[in-house]
Amino acid sequence: MTTFPSLIDAVAAPLLDVEPQEENPLHRQLLDTFTEVQHLDEQLVELTNAPSSDMSAVELLDALTDLLVERLAAGHVLNRLLSTDCCCGAFDEDDSEGDDFLSCPDEHPQPPTLVHACLQVFTEAGEPDAMASADLVAALRDLPGHTDDQVRYADLTQTRLAQLLAPYEVRTRDVTLPDGRRRKSYQRGALLAALSD
Repeated sequence: MTTFPSLIDAVAAPLLDVEPQEENPLHRQLLDTFTEVQHLDEQLVELTNAPSSDMSAVELLDALTDLLVERLAAGHVLNRLLSTDCCCGAFDEDDSEGDDFLSCPDEHPQPPTLVHACLQVFTEAGEPDAMASADLVAALRDLPGHTDDQVRYADLTQTRLAQLLAPYEVRTRDVTLPDGRRRKSYQRGALLAALSD
């Protein structure tokens, strides 16, 4: 656990006539995890270069293996912290593996499923009966986070969307849209049916 702010920082605040800022828990976890990774790296180097003379070869191998497993786990958590889109501190503090980060709840609520996300786009577009696949993908790509299949919304393509919606039995149809275009389109009714199922 890092010790920032220290006593010096606590004394500096009134001297500088500034209000102490409330820390972001996500930033705190990132800092603590980075410190843990550094500490584990130091332990690995120390144990490799100067093992205790009291340790047998088997004991040394066990100790190195345990340390390496801890280091890999900490590195995984640090990677997740560094790659999450959210910086507001909205994350699951009980998630020891660091796998269940949440989207910023106030600014960018993330739909629970891809079908919900598609219907959200339809709602924001005025609830048309159908929407061209290209238009739907363009809107979905602006959403934060991932689909329920862990595909980033920003990385969606028309082909990938078709693959992800196929298990819901939602497919494109040739539809003449209100603007006169005839396009491969998704129908709102099909998405609603998939949601009810």
